[in-house]
Amino acid sequence: MDNRGAPVDIITTAMGRLKSGLMVTIGACGEAVALAADVKVFGEKATLQTDIWGAWLRVQRKGSRRFVPVRLPPSLGVWQQFLAVRSGAIENPSPPELGLRLAKLWDAIKLSAEQGGRPVKV
Repeated sequence: MDNRGAPVDIITTAMGRLKSGLMVTIGACGEAVALAADVKVFGEKATLQTDIWGAWLRVQRKGSRRFVPVRLPPSLGVWQQFLAVRSGAIENPSPPELGLRLAKLWDAIKLSAEQGGRPVKV
């Protein structure tokens, strides 16, 4: 995690191991040509990569050297989905518990960064 002298984080990379044993990386850079953040999930048979907003999903299967796009149903987009939930048109696909889990993960990432990248448990 590097805040580049700013009061907020600018560049962050984190790697973790899920209970299942899968390795996951999260990377974000707010000081680049384009604002971007993605998540990778590394498995024995494939690696998945997605941006944090769900705009795309890619898979790299064992034995392949490149990621290929995964076809997904059309998305409402972040703001359109928010408005549809707020108006009651659709159920909230992101209940508050997801936000709480993300907050706990973020606290663990910050704690690890404060300790020079030492692994911590969530």
